[in-house]
Amino acid sequence: MLRSEAIRFLRDWLVRRRQCRHTAALRFDGHLHRWIQLWRSHLRSSKIRPALAVTSVLSLLPFFEWYKPDVPHRMAAIKQLEEAMPAELLSEDAEWFQAWKASGIDQEVYLPRYFRQLDLPGGERKCFTSSGAMAAAYFKKIATQEEYEQIRERYGDTTSVYAHVKALTSLGLQVRFVDNADAEDVMEAIDAGIPVMVGWLHQGNMLRGEPPMCSSTTCGHWSVIHGYSGRYSNDPSWLMSDPAGLPDIERGGHNPALSGYRVSVRQAAFHQRWQDRGPRSGWAIFVEAQ
Repeated sequence: MLRSEAIRFLRDWLVRRRQCRHTAALRFDGHLHRWIQLWRSHLRSSKIRPALAVTSVLSLLPFFEWYKPDVPHRMAAIKQLEEAMPAELLSEDAEWFQAWKASGIDQEVYLPRYFRQLDLPGGERKCFTSSGAMAAAYFKKIATQEEYEQIRERYGDTTSVYAHVKALTSLGLQVRFVDNADAEDVMEAIDAGIPVMVGWLHQGNMLRGEPPMCSSTTCGHWSVIHGYSGRYSNDPSWLMSDPAGLPDIERGGHNPALSGYRVSVRQAAFHQRWQDRGPRSGWAIFVEAQ
């Protein structure tokens, strides 16, 4: 272990020195590389292989702590690990997965960017644009919602489903709009790593018996569902990023002073606003890489 730590220390030192184009580090680099290769050749000898078995055991916790989904070789390594795992560890009944679900989230597609619609000019009616931008940013097609808005403007108004389908398609994404989605459709998409844009009626105080309704300026609202919890429970929830701020699903409206990023909403209440015409009537746009 001391040798491993020494190697790590020397490598870190070399990286820092290389960044400064340090002459001594550049000369020493070749010597260190040859020494590491020699040491590894000794480790592969049969006499010290038992010691290697002890000192080379990896801990997975640091891998999860520093995990980033946008590093290709790490994704490839995870896939290789998955293929090497026994089937019983990949079952939903596996003990580790049950412990994982105890965190409160069954599945999540991590959205790297959250956009507020009020940051756009005329943002009161641009929830659709901000939601489309979050989906596009997930696939690294745009960096800002302003960039996405410029693309969407080529195809139509911010409230137009057609404009957003064309804008996202122009970015090289596979886009599918439906008006008959249900919860299982969304969960299956999330399981496949696909965030889902959903359109719903965000006004109307349901606690007072009011039906979901349009606002005075727009009819309907768009946000992005990218996770769920309690799939098999009596009270499942969605994990949603809402560009208007923190939504009040039961009373209607939003609090724009609070973030709408990764908020949990009860499916039972949300579906009254999303599937206002009954089961399998939800508006949704599924966006995935081609």
